[in-house]
Amino acid sequence: MTMEAYALCTQPISSISEWQAAIDAIGFDLKLEADQIPPAVSGHLPATWQGREAGFECSVIPFSDLAETYPETDFGGPWACAYAFYFATFPACAGTWIAIAAGLRLTCGIAFDPQEDKLLTAEAAIRYAHDTVASIARLEAQFSRNTSL
Repeated sequence: MTMEAYALCTQPISSISEWQAAIDAIGFDLKLEADQIPPAVSGHLPATWQGREAGFECSVIPFSDLAETYPETDFGGPWACAYAFYFATFPACAGTWIAIAAGLRLTCGIAFDPQEDKLLTAEAAIRYAHDTVASIARLEAQFSRNTSL
């Protein structure tokens, strides 16, 4: 099952190196492995988290599309740039939320998790990314125990 998340930003992230520096600054082990970022490219953004493939889909979308899809949510917009993220694995989930948190730190934006119907500030997104990483570790340990029986 594919999950989705959004980053609403006051300005676009300017470069892959700036985004990577922001990831490093918030203390996560995620390495973006792309030469360009949206809007220059769209689709799979390769990344590695804890030595594992953690890439995710990422593209710039019109803010109006998001507002029309979720009319009950007050995004406080309009926003200059809206990034859509799609992911389907545990590592990609971690990669997505780490990338979103770092991007928001750069651009003073907010995140939207439609699965949880949550809007998050940059600082809340960093905590959410930490919580996500911890939850993934617990789930993977549980799955490992259950499959070894």
